[in-house]
Amino acid sequence: MANWNILGAGAIGHFFAEKLLKSGQHAAFVLRPESESHIRSFSFENLSGENTSNTVMAQGQLTPKCDFLLVTLKAQDVLPALTLLQSQIDKHCCLVLLHNGMGTAEQTEKLFPRNAIMVGTTSNGVLKLSADHIRHTGAGVTWLGPFNNQAKRYKDIATQVSALEELSWCDDIREKLWLKLVINCAINPLTAIHQCKNGELASAALHPQVINIVQELALVCEKARLPWSYTELQAQVDNVIARTAENYSSMHQDCHFNRQTEIDYITGYVLKVANAYSIPVPSNQALYEQIKQQETGNSR
Repeated sequence: MANWNILGAGAIGHFFAEKLLKSGQHAAFVLRPESESHIRSFSFENLSGENTSNTVMAQGQLTPKCDFLLVTLKAQDVLPALTLLQSQIDKHCCLVLLHNGMGTAEQTEKLFPRNAIMVGTTSNGVLKLSADHIRHTGAGVTWLGPFNNQAKRYKDIATQVSALEELSWCDDIREKLWLKLVINCAINPLTAIHQCKNGELASAALHPQVINIVQELALVCEKARLPWSYTELQAQVDNVIARTAENYSSMHQDCHFNRQTEIDYITGYVLKVANAYSIPVPSNQALYEQIKQQETGNSR
């Protein structure tokens, strides 16, 4: 039985807590350092509407001999949180980063050069209806893979988390992360700026902007030696827009509630790669600047 700590007690953090406990693993939430230790109870509602009750320890520090630290925070919160915990994380702890966007793994490796670092992505839909009620809203696939050589020894991770049926290992996780990044770049900023549901991006007014964004992203992917054509990427994006038509993107919600977004790790990451290859991406650049202006306005 492995000892898992979860940094990030949101919907996805609770989703994995339930799956880890169901798989017979030990799981605990890591809260802010000033938090008092307590036992947290929550109800997990599965896709069939059935509820299970779970109890998990929640505390302001890692549990002793932590084997895996699963990080489900917003991308911009990962580095500050791990920096606070740096003295508690020994070299035997595997760090598992699971969030939107890219760029935090490189930052994490600088902090923890000796640790195994795993990265991943999930398409499961999960809602945190209240502090103690989590609902699984959509079946999805979770991919995990190694960011560095040290993480390659965890290839059997899917057998450990046996309750998560659609968990798979991917030796080249980079492709999975980039595909999710393209989809996020095409959907999140536009839905945040226009304050609309995902499905509205298929409209005659907005879909041409989606096309421009994806065309630019396809050029970046080609230079980065990723395997998709523009046509393939556009089909993936349009499929997600249709499948999640009634959903609000995470960036939409962040802007709606005047919170900082993950734009620096989504579109911002693409802009850095595009700049490195000298590829002009004006549509993505404009979206990035609009979101940053909104954030600046909200912080005043």
